[in-house]
Amino acid sequence: MSARDLAVVTRFNGRLFWRDRLALSTSVALFLGLGIGLPFMMDRVGAGDSEFLLTQHLGVLAMVLTIATFNQTAITLTARRDQLVLKRLRTTGLSDRAILGGEIGNLVLQSTLLTIVTSVALYALTGLPVPRDPALFLVAVVAGAAVLCLLGAAFTRLVPRAEVAGVVVMPFFFLAGIGAGGFGPVLQLLPGWVGTVLGLLPTGAVVEIAGAAYAADGTFAGDLRAAAVPALQLAVWAAIGIVATARWFRWDARKP
Repeated sequence: MSARDLAVVTRFNGRLFWRDRLALSTSVALFLGLGIGLPFMMDRVGAGDSEFLLTQHLGVLAMVLTIATFNQTAITLTARRDQLVLKRLRTTGLSDRAILGGEIGNLVLQSTLLTIVTSVALYALTGLPVPRDPALFLVAVVAGAAVLCLLGAAFTRLVPRAEVAGVVVMPFFFLAGIGAGGFGPVLQLLPGWVGTVLGLLPTGAVVEIAGAAYAADGTFAGDLRAAAVPALQLAVWAAIGIVATARWFRWDARKP
């Protein structure tokens, strides 16, 4: 896979993304609406409690990141598979890695930009503090988005056709959102083992790493220690996504 091919496919997918009204409504609009709207509302309810607001922001961010990455990857790749777009791309001389990598790269870029817009809006409109370590926060977002996209690509194997893709991906979205705290204190109403299991999902790791970036008394060494376990967790999920995609990804609508 050459860097040029990857850049070409990423740019091509970016153009398609911003011309797709469905993607703009289900991904961009939801990301900004929920990502800004819910923490903004909670800021008013919480009467300026910065810790409460930060918890809400990180939980909601993980939830909308799932929409813009895992959900969008599964829906987009399933639609292009069924329309034989992926099959045609393979005849152009592009490698399989470049085709899938371009789609993933595009969605990682879009979700990172949306995260920046959402975070800056909350810094301006609410009492949300700016992260002490912005680089670590950005690493959490980019790494989390990439892993979720890989899992979304692997998940397309379980989607029978494009028309039902949006419904099929919803269970993962709800589980990831609950585990990350995006739906509020729902975990407190569930048995403790449920929270432990859901915390193993990649969104839980994203929240942990991003939370370390906001820790007021943190140090560089402390940040590395805090991020080590969730980073390993993301690495395991990335490996699962890569292996599953390599073995079971379908390039056209015909069943093997």
